[in-house]
Amino acid sequence: MKNHTPGTGRKGQVLAGVILLLMILLILVPAMVQWIQVETKATVRSQRTTRALNLAEAAVERGYWRVKSSTAAYNQASAGSVIAGYNFDVTYRDVVGGSYRIMLSSGGSGNNSFTVVGEGRDDSTKEVRAISAVFKNQTIYSPLMASQRVNWGKGLGPDWGPIMSQSDINITDDFVANWYFPRKFAKGVVNGTAANPRDTNGLNPPNTDNVEWWSNWKFVPDLPVIDFATLRSSAAATGTLNVYGCRQSATHTDAATSAVVAGPAPWDTRANCGNIGAHASHFAESANHARGALTSPPANTYVWYYDNDVTLAGNYVTAAGTGLHGTLIVRGNLTLDSSGKYNFTGAVPANAWADYGKLTATTFDTAAVNEYPADNGFRTNRPTFNFGTENFTIPASGAGWHHTVGMRGFTYVGGDLIITNNGFMDFIGAVWVNGQVIAAGASNTQFCGVYYDDALTLPTLNVVITQQSWREQKPSAAAWP
Repeated sequence: MKNHTPGTGRKGQVLAGVILLLMILLILVPAMVQWIQVETKATVRSQRTTRALNLAEAAVERGYWRVKSSTAAYNQASAGSVIAGYNFDVTYRDVVGGSYRIMLSSGGSGNNSFTVVGEGRDDSTKEVRAISAVFKNQTIYSPLMASQRVNWGKGLGPDWGPIMSQSDINITDDFVANWYFPRKFAKGVVNGTAANPRDTNGLNPPNTDNVEWWSNWKFVPDLPVIDFATLRSSAAATGTLNVYGCRQSATHTDAATSAVVAGPAPWDTRANCGNIGAHASHFAESANHARGALTSPPANTYVWYYDNDVTLAGNYVTAAGTGLHGTLIVRGNLTLDSSGKYNFTGAVPANAWADYGKLTATTFDTAAVNEYPADNGFRTNRPTFNFGTENFTIPASGAGWHHTVGMRGFTYVGGDLIITNNGFMDFIGAVWVNGQVIAAGASNTQFCGVYYDDALTLPTLNVVITQQSWREQKPSAAAWP
């Protein structure tokens, strides 16, 4: 019988385990090394692809700023004329890691737009990415405007176009904060309320929810510089400059001559004007004025210009409320003490649906119709609307609404917009308020709708460029210079 040395079996087992582990490592380590190499290459490739895309974005921005720099450049680009350096004829190398080139062209005949195509190329891989963006000279680009920040609270309900601010957008109460439309773009921050917050981290990323609001947005257009002198001259020529009057007043402004003459206003058919303040500062029953919307052909538009304050007064019941068509300029305060009395069929912006991706905090656009005014299904809207007679739904506020249109066109208020308990009329076009919006009794059943008209034009002293679209496309086959 052989002697057995204690521990010899255990040593053999350990040695076998070590050999097995080494064999596993010999198999796994090369595989891991190869996997790391593949991942590293993929990361580098992704970085270079991203770099090429970033260069294309830089190209689009350079083209945008070139056109924005002067009216001459805009006129060339919108007409499709060649601009040296922006015809794929120059390669720019001011960004580390690659180069880019730019092509400017007209966005289409007669639509005041231009297209910027930017192509970026990574230096190491020569990969090229391309972006095409369409911009438009659009003087009035939002239903609700202000000189700096936009303070939005109860009293006004904007629809069919985005709110854009040169600074912050401040939603001041939960009534409008529960409306998750229209879209909101701010150079500063989009601020909600405690119950209905929007951007909660300021200018730090993320700067958007990619549905309703965008903070720190670089393509907020410049404000238009309104040509007040031209507008005032137009009003003077048509007898619509500083028009005041009421049936009870001792004098009124003559529509033909703009002169103040004795006697009550002939367009006011009521027995009295109500308790609406001094007769020298209000314009009563404008729907019955010789150039009011109800007494003038539908195609006629006028500039209504006030150097100081004005109160618009009237009564819907007596068919003699406010009805103006054209441009309303009030350099002081505008007080609304009238319902609207103007019915018509008008156009709806083709992309109005884009401002209703989100309707309330928990609901979104669906294939159903009439979820918002002119809604015609998922991501589509009707081309026209029957203002004043057609019922519609307002998200979070219910169905059965209809317009009481008081002003069709652009409205500018240099001071405050003051809305009395009798002054809830709608604006079809856009409203610019430099001061505050002060609404007595505004609620879920009383507010002024502002329905955006993207065809509005206005005499201005500058070019206002707005972004219409932004998409990646296949790079051009043209050789790089």
